[in-house]
Amino acid sequence: MQKQHTIIEHQLQQLWQDKRLPFHLFKLTNGSSVEIIRTGLWNLVGSGPDFQMAEIQYDQLRWFGSVEFHLKSSDWYRHQHHQDQSYDNVILHVVHEHDQEVFIHDMPLPTLELKTYLSGEFGIPKRYDWTKTPQFPCKKHLHAFLPDFQQMQYHAIKQRLQRKFTQAFESSEGNEAIYQLISAAFGTKTNSLSFEIMAQQIPLVWHQEKSASELMEIIQLNEQGWKCKNRILQPKMIKRVHAWLCFIQWYFFDNHASLEARHQLLNKGFHKAGLTNVLLQRNIQINAIVYIEMWMDQKKSEKSSGLLKGMKYLQQIPSEQHRITRIWEKMGIRAKNALESQANLEIYQQFCENNKCLHCCVGQQLLKP
Repeated sequence: MQKQHTIIEHQLQQLWQDKRLPFHLFKLTNGSSVEIIRTGLWNLVGSGPDFQMAEIQYDQLRWFGSVEFHLKSSDWYRHQHHQDQSYDNVILHVVHEHDQEVFIHDMPLPTLELKTYLSGEFGIPKRYDWTKTPQFPCKKHLHAFLPDFQQMQYHAIKQRLQRKFTQAFESSEGNEAIYQLISAAFGTKTNSLSFEIMAQQIPLVWHQEKSASELMEIIQLNEQGWKCKNRILQPKMIKRVHAWLCFIQWYFFDNHASLEARHQLLNKGFHKAGLTNVLLQRNIQINAIVYIEMWMDQKKSEKSSGLLKGMKYLQQIPSEQHRITRIWEKMGIRAKNALESQANLEIYQQFCENNKCLHCCVGQQLLKP
């Protein structure tokens, strides 16, 4: 068996994806047998659990949800997943080494330790096509071209803000677009589509005409495609839906201040909605409020694109923490704020992930004859 330091989390994920593991032998760390019915869809593009829409069976029960990978169980807490609601639907924790129990809703998270299985024919292969492993030919040379990279960050964040702003406001305007933006952000990456569907099923005016209990009844009767454990709306997600109802009520109807003044009182709105999760608050700011700020700036002046306003707003928010930010940190690029983390995410998704080194300013410098 290879030494642990030669194994990286991404390799474990690809072996899982390629089904090159002894699935027929698996037992959980508590000794229970586990059947992996569906490994799930590999999440290679951003935050949230590593595999989504998985299906497993243990203790004579079938579970639907996400699978998260780590080298050590304790990484769950080191990466602060216990503070991120998008990980509440994880049904299996796959680790190389089980060094600590992990709990969700005060219940132990089923854990599969791979260390004992990675031997013999199922050992980490010396020669393997790690096609999904992020390759960074510039890794050792990146710091020699930091001015070029920083210029690329500037162009990347402008491109990202403009694209996402256009997507948000091209099909609808004003309050309707704002309503959809805030709703999607409440769902985070895992359930953004479900919250969008919910906002389409419940017109904005209903928040003024109907009570929260009436709206909740409608939500539970409709199908939003929740990516929750067993596809059932869990108590914690019900709590978030309640928070969404309260926040929308405050944002559009209870607060008579101007839209600009409302944004200055966001913490008050979060408090009124019982939204105490700081990571979720930041997600709403990064994926919704910043684009509303840009829209307001455009309304003030026809000459303004809103980009400068959006960039200044992101600069005031702490950097996100997810798989892509950790990849950059390993390369020595640590984002100081959400402006930089969003720029780095755009560079990764548009260039690194698609091996477009010839279109990257750093790659162009390295590949000069």
